[in-house]
Amino acid sequence: MAKSKWGNKFEWPNGANIAVVFNVSWEIWPKKIGTAKNNQRHGEVVAPDAKYGRWMMPIYNHAYAETSGMQRLLDVADRCGIKMSFYTDGLAGELYPEMMGRIANDQHEYLVQGWDHSFLWEQTIKEQTESIDTTQKIIEKITGQKIKGYSASAGSITPETFDIVEERGFTYCCGFRNCDVPFIIPRKKRNLVGMNSYDLCDFNAYGHQEQTIREIAQMWRDEFDVLYDEGRRGYPKMLAYGLHPFLSHGYRTKQFEELVEYAKSHDGVWITTRDKIADWVHENFPKMDISTFYPEAVASDRWYGLSMGVGGEEADREARSYRVE
Repeated sequence: MAKSKWGNKFEWPNGANIAVVFNVSWEIWPKKIGTAKNNQRHGEVVAPDAKYGRWMMPIYNHAYAETSGMQRLLDVADRCGIKMSFYTDGLAGELYPEMMGRIANDQHEYLVQGWDHSFLWEQTIKEQTESIDTTQKIIEKITGQKIKGYSASAGSITPETFDIVEERGFTYCCGFRNCDVPFIIPRKKRNLVGMNSYDLCDFNAYGHQEQTIREIAQMWRDEFDVLYDEGRRGYPKMLAYGLHPFLSHGYRTKQFEELVEYAKSHDGVWITTRDKIADWVHENFPKMDISTFYPEAVASDRWYGLSMGVGGEEADREARSYRVE
């Protein structure tokens, strides 16, 4: 078992240097996309006084998810022999139950996200709770899976999220961006595993005026190389890559397939799903909170109110102080 310069001991199964997850964000954006009220993406709106109050291009873009993109992603995963973790909205199950069932039959993992891709900062506690409950119910009914994980839309976690997730028996929560290792989030009754969502994904190349998908893929390889080397030197990390079905055009999934093969070409790489990472941490490192990796996390939690479980009442008060209802 590797011991890091921070004093903690942590390892992956079979002494792997790095754990790699390929995420799919199966999002159903609210119908207000393409209207003056859209807040999903800057610029994809029409003027408040438009003669027709809807811009169809971004709506057609999102419809690509289920008419082309998802099928291509599943084909790549099947040919590469990998399983993926699907961040999923409950509305996807209502609209596309057969597709949801097929993904489960292919033994990919589902996480609860929300009823649709609304952000949690738009919601009351009651609305957030109902969104999680209805989504969990429909996914489990269609797939037969017992859902273990939760991820908030666009990482829009609120301090109440942890209470809701804990009460429903989930074992982990992701959507964070604050470290490259999974960690225990201490809770009153049932601890959770927290994990990074992803830093690099196809969404970084959403528009042709932004970074190209080849640039994103090269950055991911560079990130992989650094984290892989850190794991080889005794500091194992995890790395994810995010995919969106509505962005799964051929020129993007070609890069995805090459990233899978790049990871597989290295020894000591655990390509896995998030539920298996959570199970590993709960079973082998049940007390390893984020401060055992990084003592500085205590001060960060207190100052920002990150709800990491190490900042005490001060962190909790800071986090909940932004609730306006």
